[in-house]
Amino acid sequence: MGAQPETNDAVLDLAFGAAGPAGALLRAEACMIGRRNGPADVPGAVRRALAAAGGSAELTRPMARAALAIGEAVERHGAAFPPGAEPAYHDRHHQAEAVLAMGWLAGAARRIGLLDTAGTDLAVAAMAAHDLLHDGKVHAERGVLERRSADAAAGMAAAAGVDAGAIAALRRIVLATTWPWEEAEAPDLLCRLAREADLFGSALPVLGPRLSRMLAAEIARAGQPAPDDVATHAARVALLGILPPPTAPARALGLDAARDAQLAAYARAADSLAISPPTPEAGAAALDAMAPADAEALLARQERAP
Repeated sequence: MGAQPETNDAVLDLAFGAAGPAGALLRAEACMIGRRNGPADVPGAVRRALAAAGGSAELTRPMARAALAIGEAVERHGAAFPPGAEPAYHDRHHQAEAVLAMGWLAGAARRIGLLDTAGTDLAVAAMAAHDLLHDGKVHAERGVLERRSADAAAGMAAAAGVDAGAIAALRRIVLATTWPWEEAEAPDLLCRLAREADLFGSALPVLGPRLSRMLAAEIARAGQPAPDDVATHAARVALLGILPPPTAPARALGLDAARDAQLAAYARAADSLAISPPTPEAGAAALDAMAPADAEALLARQERAP
């Protein structure tokens, strides 16, 4: 598959232009943070992602129509919660961000010849569906929410005229986002891109810690013990540490460099406190033992270090 034409998306144009991955990631994070100042607009995110990924948001293709229908269903589901009761983390903003992230990842894959338009449409539709019916609760049975979302998305895809083979692929990609991840459930590039898109915002240096606090609030509302544990520095280092080797599209967008830079900042924090060996885990543990404001100031100094 040869290299594909540009998509006129600012993030992708930066990634494949002079700014490179670092500039692209800064733009992507600014976009996500800025969108949180207004409505999530999941259908709008789907349209932008389709355009970024495939070069066009034209809805003549069945999977593109399915993606938009799923995005509209996500919007309706989120709006149906009573005021203030929508999940704090798994809300419409998370789902819009995951869709945008997939647009950039799939668009990068298309530019380097790993996906065609059919693949990018499928990727965006699956990401729109991955948390379609999330209720903010913690279920004892692994994967119940993902299966519920996959089933609903499959029905919408069928109504949009998507063929059975593509619907099966849609379901597979949605199920690949089931947490905790199992390696056998992500057998191909689209499944791996879905996992990267799902945690794209959480991997970012500014937005990521904010999302951890939102997840803590959601877990607390669900009545789970020790909800704040997911928002600690130790939890952040653990999350960054378990991210799988990045795909080529993720590297093009700078996700690997952002992960490495954050872990290095934690290691420098340990070194500044004369902790030996100065590992990211040691730095995180020390920061968690400090007053939050002092810990944030110390970490910020290390993040600015060359």
